[in-house]
Amino acid sequence: MSKPTTQPPDFDEEFTKAVADWRGKHRLEEDEAVLLLVELFRIHQRHWDELRRREIPAFSEFRADIGKLADAARTFQVQSSALLEAIRDQPMGKRSVRITRTAAFFAALACLLGGYLIGRAWR
Repeated sequence: MSKPTTQPPDFDEEFTKAVADWRGKHRLEEDEAVLLLVELFRIHQRHWDELRRREIPAFSEFRADIGKLADAARTFQVQSSALLEAIRDQPMGKRSVRITRTAAFFAALACLLGGYLIGRAWR
């Protein structure tokens, strides 16, 4: 099933007809300053339309990026699940060394005393 290629409507022709009708209604000459401003506006509009076309990615690019993101998420999930299984399968090692409250208290007291003595020496 192929996608139909739809051409965007050509508003230039409609705009030209509207300007011609407007000129006729107000009896404007071809070299009027207002018509030069209208032409300048059209140039400006074409410029910004072209910039928008360049900046906005096509839907197919967007779809491809979403597909890559989904693949990366699946790969991450598979690899993280494998890592968790490998960690769970590891035998429990020796009991880790724990610091007692008394040892932590004396270490903190020694740090405070050392800081106090260093502060006194630098005065």
